[in-house]
Amino acid sequence: MIGWTLSALVVVSLLAIGLGAVVAPRAASAQFGLAVDDARALGLVRAMGMRDVVIGGLLGLLALDQGRHALGFGMYVSALIAVTDFLVVSSDRRATRNAAGRPDAARVLHASGAVGLVVTGTVLLAGC
Repeated sequence: MIGWTLSALVVVSLLAIGLGAVVAPRAASAQFGLAVDDARALGLVRAMGMRDVVIGGLLGLLALDQGRHALGFGMYVSALIAVTDFLVVSSDRRATRNAAGRPDAARVLHASGAVGLVVTGTVLLAGC
């Protein structure tokens, strides 16, 4: 039961984040951790938003099919995307620490997303 609840939260989150990037790419790029203003770059942000919508949709379909194992491994594979996003944002030296010396919010967001996906996949594969 916990795995299905966590999966629903992941799916809804991915759909919301993705749709937010499609509708408001400038704000989404700032939340992502790489703020852009160039119109072509904003197009890329929209494309990344659709990536999240598609991933959320695919994970949602796996959940509806009640394929616990496929969904669990799908969460693991999706975590690779969050890790890659974390590495991309971390490679920007401006995004390493905020004024208080704490990690930048975008890095925390991507890291917690990766952890959440791994935890959800693990709970699903454990049968919980």
